[in-house]
Amino acid sequence: MIPLRLAPLILVAAAPAMAASGDPMPARLRVFQDWIVACDNGGRCEAASLASEDSALQDAGLLVRRDEDGALSVRVADMTGKAPRATVRVDGRAVASTPLTRQVEGTWQGAPAKALVSALARGRKAAILTPTAHPLSLRGAAAALRYMDDRQKRAGTTTALVARGAARYRATPPSLPLVRVVTPPGKAAPAIPGAAINAARRQYGCATDDGSPVSADAYRLDARSTLVLLSCGAGAYNYIVQPLIWRDGRLTPAAFDYAFTFGEPKPAGQPQVLVNTDWSRDGRLSSWAKGRGLGDCGDAAQYGWDGTRFRLLSAARMTECRGAIDTLGVWRTRVVPAPAR
Repeated sequence: MIPLRLAPLILVAAAPAMAASGDPMPARLRVFQDWIVACDNGGRCEAASLASEDSALQDAGLLVRRDEDGALSVRVADMTGKAPRATVRVDGRAVASTPLTRQVEGTWQGAPAKALVSALARGRKAAILTPTAHPLSLRGAAAALRYMDDRQKRAGTTTALVARGAARYRATPPSLPLVRVVTPPGKAAPAIPGAAINAARRQYGCATDDGSPVSADAYRLDARSTLVLLSCGAGAYNYIVQPLIWRDGRLTPAAFDYAFTFGEPKPAGQPQVLVNTDWSRDGRLSSWAKGRGLGDCGDAAQYGWDGTRFRLLSAARMTECRGAIDTLGVWRTRVVPAPAR
């Protein structure tokens, strides 16, 4: 068990070395004391409560989400997993209550969510009752909600959460980028020669003598290309791979339009690094790089193969290791099938 106040063991960088024109630009997170906010490229905003101290945890926390169409919801989570119900109390008054699914999470929507968010913005002291009272810091809550108003161009309008005014909301949310993704053919991947795997390990510095698991999992992408996830070290909670492409009898680094930096920046020509990867039958490659073993911070990304490179389909982040109940979305796309290759 990792001590609760242990500083993060892995630091995840914020951006790639360079993004070409038209490549993804995931949103940056903003911290307002004990709250953190992200507004993605489609106009959706999320704000999460944080523990008041660095590297600490919350026994229970909140996440406020406002979609681009104005729909508002608030999630509550009990990290102990023992409570059948949660109630949020602000300045001594019970504002909202909900049952917890599987004794973990509950959600408020519509009028109850609006009433709760309004109380959080105006309140001075709050707690989440499960029925044990868990302190909920409101430092920065109003500023975080005001930031959401500003990013969604709702400040000064009747639809604002905090910065309310008399104007009508007239803004149009941005359109999500369209990404065409190849559906895998469903055939088994070809056998990759051991000599090619060993040569790639030497070329890209993925040694097998450090006690880490050794693997080279292969998945067919299209008629000519196969993804190979070359194991490249592991820690207590992060399993690292280098994604390579097997085509025409050669292994070369897989191309990505965006990938979060993990560890030290890699020299040009080296493969990207993905962490705790998963490959799905519908052709989705996922990565989840934990900032610490507790899993309350890190970078999550999902990619799809367009026939030439892996395209970022969605991404979420949590840059503060302070007990947030979830990552915050920073990138979304619209995905359609690409022509078979």
